[in-house]
Amino acid sequence: MVLGLPLCSYPLSWVPRTWIYFRFNLVLPIAEIVFATGLFCLALDPLLDPVLKKSNQTGPIRFFQDPVLLPLLAVALSALLSTRFSARSYLGLALLPRLAGDFTIFLLAARLAREGRSNLRRYWVIAAFIVAANGLIRIGSEPEFISTFGNRNFLAAYLAASAVLGISIGRKWSIAGSFLLLGSMWFCHSRGAWLALGIVFAIWFLGFGGKILRSGLVRAALVLIVVATAMLIGRHYILRQWQSDVRPMIWQATLRMIAARPVVGHGLGTYETEYPKYRLPEYFRRPKATNVTDHAHDELLEIAAEQGLIGLTATLWLWAAALGCGLCSYRRAGPSDRPAILGLIGATGLLMLHSLIDIDLRYPPNRDLFWLLLGLLAGADSPRLAVPGQTVIRSTLVRLLASVACLGLGCWVLVVGVANPLRADWLDRKARIAEGYGDSQIAIQCASQALRLEPFRLSTQYLLAGALSKLPSAEGHQAAIEECLRIEEMAPDYADVTFNLGQLYLADGRAPKALPYLRHAVQIDPYDAGRRMALAAALRGTGKTEEARQQLEQALQLQPANQNVRDMLRQMHKKRL
Repeated sequence: MVLGLPLCSYPLSWVPRTWIYFRFNLVLPIAEIVFATGLFCLALDPLLDPVLKKSNQTGPIRFFQDPVLLPLLAVALSALLSTRFSARSYLGLALLPRLAGDFTIFLLAARLAREGRSNLRRYWVIAAFIVAANGLIRIGSEPEFISTFGNRNFLAAYLAASAVLGISIGRKWSIAGSFLLLGSMWFCHSRGAWLALGIVFAIWFLGFGGKILRSGLVRAALVLIVVATAMLIGRHYILRQWQSDVRPMIWQATLRMIAARPVVGHGLGTYETEYPKYRLPEYFRRPKATNVTDHAHDELLEIAAEQGLIGLTATLWLWAAALGCGLCSYRRAGPSDRPAILGLIGATGLLMLHSLIDIDLRYPPNRDLFWLLLGLLAGADSPRLAVPGQTVIRSTLVRLLASVACLGLGCWVLVVGVANPLRADWLDRKARIAEGYGDSQIAIQCASQALRLEPFRLSTQYLLAGALSKLPSAEGHQAAIEECLRIEEMAPDYADVTFNLGQLYLADGRAPKALPYLRHAVQIDPYDAGRRMALAAALRGTGKTEEARQQLEQALQLQPANQNVRDMLRQMHKKRL
């Protein structure tokens, strides 16, 4: 998994950008594949062994007795609870195979023996070398340093965590390779990854740097001096970013979401659909504002928005329990085992810190790698205990029913969680390529097929509505309106669907139908001159010329050089005279 996740999560990422379009739209759901494989193994196990027994061999089974199991169950229950009380529970149900896959990764990693954890670090760093080398080779031919990750910030967090693990190995090749990874991070231009890496090293120096400075007070003083100096130097930059970056506006809107449903949240997977209701209009004044906000850029805030304070508490409990197991194991371990545990703690902490300002724990491969690290830490404190053999299943009928149930569930996960998403990704990709070439018919066909496989893909529905609106026939316009209405029902104010509906009605000569949508579009983004121009046209079509003139004057204030607004005002003035 440490090889497959970073190298194969986006299979088309290895193809040069000039050869193929939309390389990162096809995602290999490795977590779901692992879950389905585990179910097939469980289905075969009772059939191969006539009497299923617990193993007589020793193994790290205290995992099922220590405090890590309770927070893991709490996370699962909070996801189910938020889905049950969500207005759009179908979105949460679609994510359950992925969540179950992450839990499977966690459980497998928790049962890994100490020798396996040591080898795993080597494979992890080797995979990171390949990823970094792939990105370095493509410098100059790619617009960004993204390698096989598709996002420079996600790649930077992975390289930083890999560098921490490489340093923990302590060999010459791993330390040299860690500096190569850190050098590759420079091309990612990710401030968040560097900040998380600096905090991890500061914590390491503060808590585990006894060989360098034995006095804890002296270490604490040095860390405080460095932090104070960094804050003093970066104060103006932080203030400027707070006033210009989109993240603070997203966080404020997310806090409003949490306040609306603080206990169980809005439902698993509903952030993209519910966020627009709480978005502040001032968001659109920020330079990096987009018409779609699919994540909160803060893992804990998004968990609280989707799963409420129950889900947030369960998540923090699980994170703290896993780190606590790692620290307990570090204290009890011998000198030869401590660097490995310290490396796992550092890599896990780094991804946790980076997730507070980014969304890499929502996307593969960092999402699944993070669950793997949590499992490794959870199993690090489990002593190898012997358990006497004991028959647990005697009935042939019960064994057969259990096998059939696991086999059926595994097939369902393989279809719903693996095959359908892969086919839908491929069809969505074909639709976008066709749209880029201006072939609306192929785009409509491929997007419709993708939606039959996965009906709740908002981005694909939006693509379909846009392709339908480009058809020259009246039937095409009506189909585009119906598709936009379905999007508006599923996710009110998603992207520009409200504005698009108003424009479609206006193009069909139905100004009264367009007017409420265009009014609401201006309320969503009052700083867009184009929206005010469209609203003015709808107002003129309904005889409200004075209000239309006011909208045009406000549009002219937003864009003084817009000649179209000036022409519309001049025409209205002549008609009035």
